[in-house]
Amino acid sequence: MSTDTPSAGAHVDAAAGKAPRRNPTLVLTALAFAATAIAVMQTVVTPILPRLQDRLHVSSSAISWTLTGNLLAAAVATPLIGRLGDMRGKKRFLLISLGAVAAGSVLAAVTTSFPMLVAGRVLQGLGGGVVPLALSVVRDEFPRHRTAGSIAIIGATISVGSTFGSVLAGLIADRWDYHLLFWLSALVAAVSVALVWLLVPDTVQRRREGHVDILGALALSGWLSALLVAISRGSRAGWGSPMVVAGFVAAAVLFGVWAWWSLRCADPLVDLRVMTRRPVLLAGLSGMLTGMAMYGSGLLFAPFLQAPESRGYGFGTTVLAASLYMLPGALGNLAAAPVAGRMINRYGPKPALVCGPLLSAVSFLALLPLTAHIWAFSAVFTVFGFGLGLAFAAMPATVNANVPSDMTGVANGMNAVLRTIGGAVGVAVLGAVLSAVTVGSGAGGGVPSLTAYRICFGLLAVACVIGAVVAFAVPSSGSSVAVEAVPVEEGGVPGPAASAESAEPAESAEPAARSGQSPPVSPSRESARNS
Repeated sequence: MSTDTPSAGAHVDAAAGKAPRRNPTLVLTALAFAATAIAVMQTVVTPILPRLQDRLHVSSSAISWTLTGNLLAAAVATPLIGRLGDMRGKKRFLLISLGAVAAGSVLAAVTTSFPMLVAGRVLQGLGGGVVPLALSVVRDEFPRHRTAGSIAIIGATISVGSTFGSVLAGLIADRWDYHLLFWLSALVAAVSVALVWLLVPDTVQRRREGHVDILGALALSGWLSALLVAISRGSRAGWGSPMVVAGFVAAAVLFGVWAWWSLRCADPLVDLRVMTRRPVLLAGLSGMLTGMAMYGSGLLFAPFLQAPESRGYGFGTTVLAASLYMLPGALGNLAAAPVAGRMINRYGPKPALVCGPLLSAVSFLALLPLTAHIWAFSAVFTVFGFGLGLAFAAMPATVNANVPSDMTGVANGMNAVLRTIGGAVGVAVLGAVLSAVTVGSGAGGGVPSLTAYRICFGLLAVACVIGAVVAFAVPSSGSSVAVEAVPVEEGGVPGPAASAESAEPAESAEPAARSGQSPPVSPSRESARNS
């Protein structure tokens, strides 16, 4: 039966103050396209950094701020926008985030000024909250049996968008002006705004009164910025540099302030008591390690393929050809989406969370003796993409099943931030290895050696294995079904929203019963139980 046909459920939704449920396939189309827009925005700049440096007449350390500025803005905006979406409506902040991406893309497209280009990239970084909000909408609006598969599809489209962005950058860099990349990014973001506006429901019933934790937001922004700047500068200026050491010290101090305040604030930006629940925390740590592999592969694969054969390795490909050799990674990610959905629905997210990093580790280890064969990179990237698809589908499923429904945006946002931090650390470590283990000397020497690349591939394999071990420690559950937190008033009596929120109590309780665990409860419910 078509989901567009009015049903008793739609009338119940209207009576409860909800917008009638829309066709999940159309909603998923809009959310997946929005995730694609973010992935395209994030990846189109990396292949053209040398060209940007030449055209704008800046140093290599300066041009890196087109990446660092975007990374910082995304890390800071992701949990904040996720929280605002949880409180004030996810559709509204999806539109705001995508609008910032479009505005930043236009700014970068019309300028030849380096400071304005960085400003445009910072604006684009405000779109970092799109994917966590999209995952939160899936939990709110989709039938339970479609949640896991839909999350996996959104994750797969991110990989497709990243690969498409790289191919597009290579194609345009070889033939046209780089400004066209930013115009295309603006177009994709504008189409995403239209799709979200037309197809995604406004979850008005999820909005709740509350204030934004300004001090928590400032402290979180401070320690994230200090940490990421210190990491990005450390690989270039030296880890003992006074500025780098000061950055790490500032990050530690501000992190302490943020943690202290979050544990004492009545309505914190990020509830650490929820975020430190064992499944959520371990999923985040596994995501950090897997993020090292995801970001690290971008640092290693394209330069290796483009390196001239005179170095004793590499294949001398163009930017476009290197992107095409990496294209099978997106196909592997797409293939993982239905597999991940079935695994999560049948066995819970843990098996996918463990198998994903293990497959990625196997792909890096398999590459070590095959670096002289260009076909091996496509094969390895296929397996690697499949592993990432499994892992990145299981992470939000784990988070959604262990946090209250009004925290899914910020919780998935923090999971994304941890992946970003892991990626930044991984890129810094790999960059240090590539800079330290070199061959040649003089003007044309000092380039990374084959040994350096093999050490880096080995390090990424180790990170993935550790990520799988961490994931193995996540408590098992029998299903991906997210357990909704039921509001509880004083005396332990369910609040007026309970009837709408717990329309399927037997289905929600079944996975917990099978796994021998108690379903997660909201902080208000915990306090009522303790009293």
